[in-house]
Amino acid sequence: MLTCREVIAGLADLASRDLPEGEVQASKRHLSACASCAAYRRSYRATVDLAREAYRVPEDAGGADLPEALIVGILSAFRARLSDLSPRGWHLVHLLTGIAAGPLLAFCLR
Repeated sequence: MLTCREVIAGLADLASRDLPEGEVQASKRHLSACASCAAYRRSYRATVDLAREAYRVPEDAGGADLPEALIVGILSAFRARLSDLSPRGWHLVHLLTGIAAGPLLAFCLR
């Protein structure tokens, strides 16, 4: 049986499907039995969704003010830096994103 700490530490791997099947099933069993971890996972998912939305380029933006090459260059440099992160770095990114998105999420849900 996984502990709460183990489940929370493995949320990024669970979301990206980087866990072995046995650990996925153990995590899902824990999440179905532990309301606290299930709530944490929901907030984690909401944070990830908000972060994705923050970096999404709107279809109607058109890039009229910026040259397309500049936009592509900025986005590819950002993605390259993210791809170099270690698992610990990813956990830090998620933690900081959660901290930054917390007030926004609280504002949106009130």
